[in-house]
Amino acid sequence: MVDASRAYGRGICRGVADYAERHEDWLILPHERPELNELPDWLRKSRVDGFIAYIPNRKLHHRISALGVPVVDVHGRCRASDIPVIESDARVIASMALRFFIKSGFQHLAYCGYPSVFFSDQREEAFRLQTDPLKRGAHIYAPPSHAQVGEDLYQFEKGTVTHEAALATWLRSLPKPVGLLACNDIRGQQIINACRESEIRVPEEVAVLGVDNDEIICRLCRPTLSTIEPDVESIGRLAGELMAAQFSGHSVEASYQVPPRRVVERRSTDVVVASHPLVVNAARLIRDRDCAEVSVDQVCEAVGTSRSTLDKLFLTHLGRSVAGEMTRIRVQRSQGLLQSSDLPLTEIARRCGFSSATYFCRFFKRMTGQTPDSYRQTWRDNSHSSEG
Repeated sequence: MVDASRAYGRGICRGVADYAERHEDWLILPHERPELNELPDWLRKSRVDGFIAYIPNRKLHHRISALGVPVVDVHGRCRASDIPVIESDARVIASMALRFFIKSGFQHLAYCGYPSVFFSDQREEAFRLQTDPLKRGAHIYAPPSHAQVGEDLYQFEKGTVTHEAALATWLRSLPKPVGLLACNDIRGQQIINACRESEIRVPEEVAVLGVDNDEIICRLCRPTLSTIEPDVESIGRLAGELMAAQFSGHSVEASYQVPPRRVVERRSTDVVVASHPLVVNAARLIRDRDCAEVSVDQVCEAVGTSRSTLDKLFLTHLGRSVAGEMTRIRVQRSQGLLQSSDLPLTEIARRCGFSSATYFCRFFKRMTGQTPDSYRQTWRDNSHSSEG
């Protein structure tokens, strides 16, 4: 009983399927309705040996528990001592976001979620606790009382346009530039839309980072949304392992935290923040040109300084040289083109500033551990699996 309407739930289903493929005696009966508040009639009448489920409230918990079979909760809202819970580790999500923003040079940090929604509150608390030692105040969005989420997150998300005025007011009040973590990709999309309506530039003034890596949502945003990718397949596989352990009579822990996989960079965070204007101008030139047809010497000439001076400034403010920043942008751009287009490697090489496809392929494999063709195929295989 997992909500498969979102990428997070679909990933859990893939993980369960991976585990079940190695156990031929398993028969999976999926129930994928987004609003999982009741046990369906067909399920009550079936001989079910166990549940892997979203358990959003006490009512459903009591009804599932009354069946007397093993249960694994992959949701986390309704905790109970008799049911193990598996969820994404909020502390690591916050840590990953903060490292990403600090590495990009942000002094101002913000978080925007859905107050009273359990996973959002967990991520907010982790974000707040980890910004305190950095001596950087965390700006936390607090919606007006009439805009509280309540029990039904889906309905709130659908009607959020009516609350966008308060969100836009808060975004305008933030010190700029600011790195902003949204509790999930839907919230990130809403933030980008509110910035657009308020003529706040993304990412130059507000760099937005979501959570979930729901590719459809992220690519529909303008600019496209960067995000933290949770390891949902591992959650699904672990759910299968815990279910099998309970079938065998073994005891299991009450709570399991699965760390996210990585930050997936897209346009909503494609900015470098630094206090020195030469670093800002040079980084913007590299980004805007996508490193194509521009050398380090040309960047230095454009901003009016020597290579040694600019390298020192980049190392001080960004922790990498000018060439290192160009390498980072080239890898990011080439990955984006491989993911989103059928362009031949010769054209991708040209757009990313390489003299030949052969040189590009050697560079890409050295930096990522994969050939461009292998990276493209792996990405598409994963995307098709998600869509399925």
